[in-house]
Amino acid sequence: MRLLIGLEKNFEKYLITGALLVMSLVLIAQVVMRYVFRSPFIWSEELSRYLLIWLSMMGTSLAVRESRHISVDFLPVVFGPRSYALFATIAHVGNLVFCTLMIWYAVPVIVRLAAIGQMSPSLGIPMWLIYAAVPVGLTFMALRTIQALWLLAASGAWRSAPIAPETSGPSGSL
Repeated sequence: MRLLIGLEKNFEKYLITGALLVMSLVLIAQVVMRYVFRSPFIWSEELSRYLLIWLSMMGTSLAVRESRHISVDFLPVVFGPRSYALFATIAHVGNLVFCTLMIWYAVPVIVRLAAIGQMSPSLGIPMWLIYAAVPVGLTFMALRTIQALWLLAASGAWRSAPIAPETSGPSGSL
């Protein structure tokens, strides 16, 4: 059970850390090969670019998990701390709608890319795997948003005076 709880809390961190580690090692090896041995890898920059795409999309999920998305807290400040739960809920529902629409429109693009069979120039990776970062990352982001809504409801913020936006609540700042 501890393994599942640890994985739930750190899943995105593990993926992002692994991608950053591989990307850093590949780029360091590229610099050494280019300037020391005068024989650069032709695939390293492409791999790093694709890893950056994937870690950026997984980072959106981590940002929701840790309540670190950019936020505008003008309305909760104007209306007071009691309005925080309302505005946090509106923001989370808007986030879910955005994720759903993006996934809805991204999946057909990926299916078309898979049917075409386009490959990356240097690595020969199917391009649909690279484009799949968008719906996969947004799916994790949507799951974390649902989790944030659940934690907001479980905290009782909808029934009582919620936590003020300055003190990051269970669902994040708005």
